[in-house]
Amino acid sequence: MLHIQRGLTAIIGGGGKSTLLRALAEELSHDARVVVATSTKMYVPDWCPVVLGASPDDVQAALSEAPIVCAGSIHPPTGKLTEPRAAFSDLACLADYVLVEADGSAGKPFKGHEKHEPVLPPRRNTTILVLGADGFGRPISVAAHRPALYARLAGVPENRPVTPAIAARVAAREGFHDQVFVNQVDQEEERPLARQLAELRQAVAAYEEEEASLSSLLAQARQ
Repeated sequence: MLHIQRGLTAIIGGGGKSTLLRALAEELSHDARVVVATSTKMYVPDWCPVVLGASPDDVQAALSEAPIVCAGSIHPPTGKLTEPRAAFSDLACLADYVLVEADGSAGKPFKGHEKHEPVLPPRRNTTILVLGADGFGRPISVAAHRPALYARLAGVPENRPVTPAIAARVAAREGFHDQVFVNQVDQEEERPLARQLAELRQAVAAYEEEEASLSSLLAQARQ
């Protein structure tokens, strides 16, 4: 379902990023070494060794004893984990895979990103956008982090329920990702919506690309 290349992968978007981070790390660690980290803040995991301060030597030593290691520093006001002392590029030299939670969404299924977001590490191979299927049918004002921004990107009012078409439109217009993971498909009725989202995302992305090409051609014609 997800094609994860060796090297650096960023996970962004709505609720479920930490769950996906763990699932990917555990799956990849069957035959590889994996470092998990964050470029923002996340809860300290209790399912793998955590190296605080995380110099390259510390991480290398920890990986010699466990296939998955979390690297980072503690943010004193919140007690959450922040980015490690070692550069992400250095971590990528120590492990086969580095998985970075690069966004926050206050637990909401969807998110509109400000200019300084997401905090994407350089030289990443993959960026996965997480969308929560349990947000479909709920108003943007309830289901989205930064609802005013999300609604503006979608071109609809904040009281409009989120549909797969709306989620696909926002994802295409932001354009941060190269893969989408629809999370929280807990109810049977959510499965068709998740499939519909995948189809619509491709259609909207193609539309946005054509629109950009047309705008460029029109601009050239006016010169």
